Amino acid sequence: MNGIILCQSKYGASRRYAEWIAEETGFRITETKKADIKEVAKYDVIILGGGVYASSITGIAFLKKNIGALAGKKIYVFCCGAAPYDEELVEGIRKRNLSGALSDIPLFYYQGMWDLNGMKFADRTMCKMYVKMLSKKDPSEIKAWERPFFEARDKKCDWTDKKFIAPLIEMIKGKGEEKC
Repeated sequence: MNGIILCQSKYGASRRYAEWIAEETGFRITETKKADIKEVAKYDVIILGGGVYASSITGIAFLKKNIGALAGKKIYVFCCGAAPYDEELVEGIRKRNLSGALSDIPLFYYQGMWDLNGMKFADRTMCKMYVKMLSKKDPSEIKAWERPFFEARDKKCDWTDKKFIAPLIEMIKGKGEEKC
């Protein structure tokens, strides 16, 4: 089985997960922005990974644009965000990104990193506004997946963990369930 990992990583978490997946599978990594559909279509397995920003997975446009050329391929998507795994959160990401022709693609969510001071201006501004909004909420109303934003604030946090990729690796190797 041959495969490729398409990765679009803004701050490093998606790239780290892509590297761990590559170690386990032997697949090569290509930046999604530089991917050529003619090359990608030569592979049996295509994995696309990217960060989640405002519920959108970076790089997902590549799949949406080229899904017709990938018929019959095993396709998997992973995404990273600061929030810990939460069914409601992941379902929202799925609905926003994997609808229509992409609806049967397995989605894996991995917790990433947080470094407010290392973010680009627009991301930092948006995150500061989000944290400010959370600080005005009653603490009992803050959802579990929102807590890392509120608790991390100006701290640098790295929640990446290689163990998170295990279900994807098992599915690729034919040992995991088709439902994620």
